[in-house]
Amino acid sequence: MAEDKIPLSNVIPVLIATLVCDVAVSDPSTNKVSLIGIFDKILADKFPTNRPLSLYMKITDAEGHYEIEVKYVQIKSMSVIAGIKADFNFEDRLKSSDLHIQLTPLPIPEEGRYEFQVWANSIFLGSAFIDAQLRPKV
Repeated sequence: MAEDKIPLSNVIPVLIATLVCDVAVSDPSTNKVSLIGIFDKILADKFPTNRPLSLYMKITDAEGHYEIEVKYVQIKSMSVIAGIKADFNFEDRLKSSDLHIQLTPLPIPEEGRYEFQVWANSIFLGSAFIDAQLRPKV
């Protein structure tokens, strides 16, 4: 017997913010999210390297069932290095929702720009980037 699949929403959500940080934590008593160490640049002693990080997203005007996908893309080659997909249900278009993901160490093959592209039901919503550079020698 086939499992019933929830139909995807036709409402296109709005991505208010996407931020890269060291850690994103939710306070269960207030539902507030604290972002620690927001950044858009990584300095490395050598490449390739790896870096753990968190990705925070604030979404509004969403109602119904969504497949949210985040693609980690190397801009120079436009290749997808990693990605994550998850299903979310949003009940009220008038409320915004905070989503955050703690990512395992992501590969950074070389210097350059890397982007976290946010998609909902295969529709591109927006992105955040990081620039990877060699640490200057002192």
